[in-house]
Amino acid sequence: MRHLSLLLAALVAAGPALAENRGVVVANARYQNAPELADADASAASEAMKAAGFRTVAGADLAVKDVRQALADLLRPDDSPGARVVLLNGRFLHGGSDSWYMGTDADKPDLVGAGSQGVPLSMVLDLMKQAQPGAVLLLGSDEAGMEHAAGLENGIGPLTPPEGVTVISGPPAATSAAAAALLRPGASVGEVIGADDRLVMAEGGDAQLVLVAAEARADAPAGSLDADRDLWAEAAAKDTADAYRGYLDRYPSGIYSAAAKARLDALGAAQADRDLWAEAAAANTVAAYEDYLARYPRGEFAEAAERRLAELRPAPVQPRQPEIQQPREIVPPRQVSQAELTENRLNLSRANRVAVQRRLNALGYSTGGADGIFGSRTRSAIRGWQQRNGYAVTGYLTSAQVGALRTQAEAVAPSRDQQDRAYWQQTGAKGGARNLRAYLDRYPDGIHAQTARQRLAALNGDAPRGDREDRAWARARQADTVQAYTQYLQNWPRGEHAEQARQRRNRLINQGQLGNGVIGLDTIIRELVK
Repeated sequence: MRHLSLLLAALVAAGPALAENRGVVVANARYQNAPELADADASAASEAMKAAGFRTVAGADLAVKDVRQALADLLRPDDSPGARVVLLNGRFLHGGSDSWYMGTDADKPDLVGAGSQGVPLSMVLDLMKQAQPGAVLLLGSDEAGMEHAAGLENGIGPLTPPEGVTVISGPPAATSAAAAALLRPGASVGEVIGADDRLVMAEGGDAQLVLVAAEARADAPAGSLDADRDLWAEAAAKDTADAYRGYLDRYPSGIYSAAAKARLDALGAAQADRDLWAEAAAANTVAAYEDYLARYPRGEFAEAAERRLAELRPAPVQPRQPEIQQPREIVPPRQVSQAELTENRLNLSRANRVAVQRRLNALGYSTGGADGIFGSRTRSAIRGWQQRNGYAVTGYLTSAQVGALRTQAEAVAPSRDQQDRAYWQQTGAKGGARNLRAYLDRYPDGIHAQTARQRLAALNGDAPRGDREDRAWARARQADTVQAYTQYLQNWPRGEHAEQARQRRNRLINQGQLGNGVIGLDTIIRELVK
């Protein structure tokens, strides 16, 4: 569902008028002709921006014209430009000397047409260069790409930011958390990047830049502001109701309490919408769908509810005119085509129909959603696919066509089982409670779910070992040297912090900080090639 909103926050200050800080947040996840971008949601970042007093424009799943409209807010006259923060999560293409942030309606662009289907990053950088004390552009994407024509490549190409503009890139979850963290009073770009190894700052960036000056609070004990900000950064990164409640339990009147409450309300409303739709779909009655629409007339599933109501409601009965006796017209029963009979014999379940709709969408034939209801848009998508593949254009499927759809969809996008196994290799297979929980959060009934739970139970049942590992990790973090992290990995090669230790050690080695500790260079090399 596409939406664009303007969130205006008043700057509370005394004395002369202050420069206006501005921010733009666009999170594009659902592309018409590209895989969905995971973890693209940036609502916590926009709420943090609003709480920090920024004039904020926020949008999600925007076509290119709406992306331009959002960024156009940076063009508004401003005699004394303040700080600027722009967060763009989505798909990027690059070619020639520029890169483009693509709208969700992009359809196989080439080098000439990229400007009409996306927004050039050179233009975005130019809109931000007058900011004071500076500006930060955050770009979030993943390794997947979108279909394009000759002259373009997926991803972000080389950028040359103007003076005063810092560019940060990384996965969407990391850039969203970084945007919120940069709005903490006193937080510098270097501190935010240093807290997450997934973030990369483009050449020429200013690590010392602080967008929101630190503010002292007379009623706050020493150190409490830092703890408040750290807990908020964790909650914003997780972006779950439990995380925000945890923040409010600890800091009911904290720096970001208003943003936490607003995000909680948004998450609760979205979940209530989904829950009521699930109940309506299960009941599958006129009353149930009417109740859903009365509660959520513009809800996520409003269009599907209206389509189902149209199918369930009987046609209106015309009143009879007894004073004039007309010959009764015999209306023949609706003739069911052979193609429709053939599809009916397949006895497709609701899950089968949802799978067909998802495969059509993946191949570029929009069904208007995947609710298991074959309405007019789904039939139109089937006809378009049949025509493209040389079948008789009927709008109804045969068994062979269902199989062909499945084969084509699997060729352009991995199956859920493939995604499940790939994510297991990225998380649970590496060991450690954090990785195992990450796998179970995404795939609670996944292929490896039982194995993950058994390993978690074993870890939780080995408390003394966990204590020793935590103490070893604390010592390594305190020393923060190549030797310290190598010593930890020798003792805990599959520990909960093993992956983080390897990343930090590699970063220190790249910085030339091998040192002269008791662990020799040959030991470090052996560890690196494991």
